[in-house]
Amino acid sequence: MSKMDAKDIIYLAAILATTGLGRAKLPELVQAMGSAQAVFEAEREQLLATGLVSDDAVTTFLSKRRRDLPQRLERYCELHGVRLVSYMCAEYPKSLLRIADPPLVLYVKGTLPKADYCLAVVGSRECTEYGKKAAKLFTKDLAKRGIPIISGGARGIDTTAHEACLSVGGQTVAVLGCGLNIAYPEENAPLFERIVAKGGAVISEYAPGTQPIARNFPARNRIIVGLSQGVLVAEAKLKSGAIITANIAADEGREVYCVPGNIFDKTSLGCHELIRTGAKLVDSLQDILEDKAQWELAQREKMVQPSMFDFVANDEQEESQKINTSELGARLLDLLKGGSLSLEELVEGSGTDFASVSMELLELQGAGLINQNQALRYYRR
Repeated sequence: MSKMDAKDIIYLAAILATTGLGRAKLPELVQAMGSAQAVFEAEREQLLATGLVSDDAVTTFLSKRRRDLPQRLERYCELHGVRLVSYMCAEYPKSLLRIADPPLVLYVKGTLPKADYCLAVVGSRECTEYGKKAAKLFTKDLAKRGIPIISGGARGIDTTAHEACLSVGGQTVAVLGCGLNIAYPEENAPLFERIVAKGGAVISEYAPGTQPIARNFPARNRIIVGLSQGVLVAEAKLKSGAIITANIAADEGREVYCVPGNIFDKTSLGCHELIRTGAKLVDSLQDILEDKAQWELAQREKMVQPSMFDFVANDEQEESQKINTSELGARLLDLLKGGSLSLEELVEGSGTDFASVSMELLELQGAGLINQNQALRYYRR
């Protein structure tokens, strides 16, 4: 299956909005059954026959499935000007496909950035005037240079970043941890409307009606990272969502920038800890622009990493990746079909000792079959 039509995307969204099947195996399940509609409408025996889902998962899914959900989602999108963008759509941001767990469907209101380079600006909800001033300074200067600003629509630094971007005519995206029909925080409803009206977007992976519960926000943060090539933490406490976002960014090979703060203020301690553990201290826009220039140069020189959802086009292509590989090499390549993995994950998945896996990975790299990204995760070329 090389593409998915609008109707099937509705069914894919309906599956994801129904508890049970999850998303890890869903692309394979859709491919095995031919369409998302076939998966949504399937009976127990048909789902189990694929060998991709457990009996418990199927039981949960069937007990929660509402047959009219696809139609209700379609009506909601039509009434509220929301588009459903799947991982197989041309509009789906390519950088988002490169993270370990990309959302399969995005609810999008507005216009997604087309720029190759975007920057996330995040920070504490309970921020100081210093943090707001820093966020405004960097955001305005970046937006003036045509760099889209990504943030989470929350109180504090997020709101400041969105507002600052809009004030200079920039494009900004708010990624929500709830359904698009819920403004969270409530006072930001006018802000979200302005973001859309001014050429930006408000997006979510959650179906309409999904409440802003705590567990949604770390998941939301991975989308902020996926849409961005770097993350600027303007101000953060030691324990905050901004720190989670920064750690995800580091794991995904994105650059993390931190504004240093007052050593006597607890709202700066998170940034200082990130700097201590490898984030880049920034006190001028040039610090970021220099890295952006280097990133753009690297993009022109390197081969793009394949998506975890890129299916093999034909048997010849798959066979070409098996040439001159040992049994262990073939096993490692098979593990990497699902996306990038760390050395530790490959050792565990292959059931082989650390030294053997390390040596085999070197062989596979030398043969041009795999590569390693900035987060030290291996992926198939």
